[in-house]
Amino acid sequence: MAVLRAHHASPITVYRVARMDAAAADTTTGRNVRTAHATVARALTVSLDTVRRARRVLRDLGWSVETVRGRYMTTAERETATRETGSHQRRFASTRCLTIPARVRAMHPYPCGVKSSRKLPSRHVPSSRLRAAGTSTPETKKRPLTRRNPSVGVQRIAARLVQRMPWLDRAQGHLMGLSRGLAACGVTEEWTTQDLMNAVEADHQGLGLLSLPPDSQKNPRALLLHQIKRAITGQEPPARARQAAEDARRAARAAEVAQRAAEAKTKTTMPTWFRAELAKHTPPHQR
Repeated sequence: MAVLRAHHASPITVYRVARMDAAAADTTTGRNVRTAHATVARALTVSLDTVRRARRVLRDLGWSVETVRGRYMTTAERETATRETGSHQRRFASTRCLTIPARVRAMHPYPCGVKSSRKLPSRHVPSSRLRAAGTSTPETKKRPLTRRNPSVGVQRIAARLVQRMPWLDRAQGHLMGLSRGLAACGVTEEWTTQDLMNAVEADHQGLGLLSLPPDSQKNPRALLLHQIKRAITGQEPPARARQAAEDARRAARAAEVAQRAAEAKTKTTMPTWFRAELAKHTPPHQR
């Protein structure tokens, strides 16, 4: 109730907005909620600010997470949208995913899905000689495999790739699998989505390859990861070169300012008496 009062939102409105987001999300993962505030407001016949407040409540309560922030479209993207669909869209809506807060997962019957991980009793019966000697070896428990999640920066790169190529999220596996695949290829936070696409395109041009449509591949996500790994192997992130160039420009500018300051300190002004004498001996037409 404190969150509702803080955002001046009604519980009924928050519930209706949550139902709209659930209808727009993927049924298996709860991701890819890309409906704009205005679209939900028109469907529910409420104001735009009402939808904003309701989604802030869902965010603060942990039921919704914004993975990609909405932005204005570039001129080329607006022209493409107008030419292909005839729409006058000017912005990309934010991408959200629906989540289950940790505090209510215990109330969910299957918070992590159904897994047949219940350990069955062993059918191995030790021999009578081992039982009599008391040397029967207890069965060792296998430790579950743990995988480290990629950094947040790599997950953001994966989300932006999905935003540019939606078929990546329709491929097999969750979006976290794409993030782990990028990390395995050597992608770090120093890379950007555009840097990866430029590297793949340059690699294709260098090898004389043509880009294949995703629908023609059985596993297009694996093909893209293979292309990214081949393109960036042995390459430094372009962000390092950009940062080095920026540092060089700043150093050159600082050196120029220091040189001007040093010249200003050593520069002497002409004495007044010398200027007066010079004026006396200078012809009138040269003054």
